Amino acid sequence: MSEDKKTEYVKATIHTTTQGAEALTAVLPVLGISGHSVEDPADLDFIIASKDVLSWDYVDCSLSQEQGCASDNEVRVTFWLEKEAGAKLQEIRVALLKLKSDELYGIYGDGADFGRLWLDTENVYDDWKDKYKESFRAFSPCEGVFVVPPWERAECTEKTSDGERSKGLLTIVIDPGMAFGTGSHETTSMCLSKLKALIRPGDSVLDAGTGSGILAITAALLGATDVVAVEIDADAAESAARNIEANGAQEAVSLVVGDIAKERTLPPDKQYDLITANLSCALLEALLPAFKSALKGKGTMILSGLLDSQEGRALQVLKNEGLRPVHIEKSGEWLMLEVHK
Repeated sequence: MSEDKKTEYVKATIHTTTQGAEALTAVLPVLGISGHSVEDPADLDFIIASKDVLSWDYVDCSLSQEQGCASDNEVRVTFWLEKEAGAKLQEIRVALLKLKSDELYGIYGDGADFGRLWLDTENVYDDWKDKYKESFRAFSPCEGVFVVPPWERAECTEKTSDGERSKGLLTIVIDPGMAFGTGSHETTSMCLSKLKALIRPGDSVLDAGTGSGILAITAALLGATDVVAVEIDADAAESAARNIEANGAQEAVSLVVGDIAKERTLPPDKQYDLITANLSCALLEALLPAFKSALKGKGTMILSGLLDSQEGRALQVLKNEGLRPVHIEKSGEWLMLEVHK
């Protein structure tokens, strides 16, 4: 296809911090932006530190440096708009000014730091969706789990067949596309590790905000027979559907596209052995009553997407709901909570 026949988009990037990216996950959907990606240097540090766990690297470090990933500590939140997006971009700039004002006035707490909240734009063509493949490589997010992109599946299968890998290694094929959740982020890797430790054959699992589907797929591959994966974003759900099929998990995993907070999104009165939710603090707080109702008496919730600065707030909300955290894990700036009734 010649370049003049390709569809042109506006690539918009907001330069912020980890805290700012967390706040933007609530702001962007209100502006009609349903999908975005987050590039956090802290994630890159984690990936590079873990690259010797297996013989494949997740990133080409030289490529990342060329793109500026290693040159500063800013987090980049990126999304794409149609070419004629002048009015929408102005709406976004106004929202960023308000967000910065709220930060300065202490709405998000005295220690909040959202950084510059600067918006950059550039025009790109429709092959931008495949650019992430240049730096996404097979890697291990936690002990016993190996994540493989589809374009490296044949190579990894060949290497695992010669005895280089442990027989107990769980291999998951993931193409994130427009969805969150490759396993590289601390929140996902902590959830994967805890899920691997807790799951039992025949368990029922609810994965709220499934993203790429990685947690739901892992549950199915570990023996769960009734997994419901819920995703509100259509692009992310499309990625999850492809990943579920790529892993042969269609029989165990049911994908639901919709808002879990709304009635009739989930089967009424159904309860689960495990609930996984890697979401923002605000979303977890709003959904916690629904999760409590959907959890079996001796079931477990695995909750993440929380900053360590939000620990006190999270524990108070759990207490208010009559729920008790039995394990708290921290990685970088992030928390994972194992919660019981």
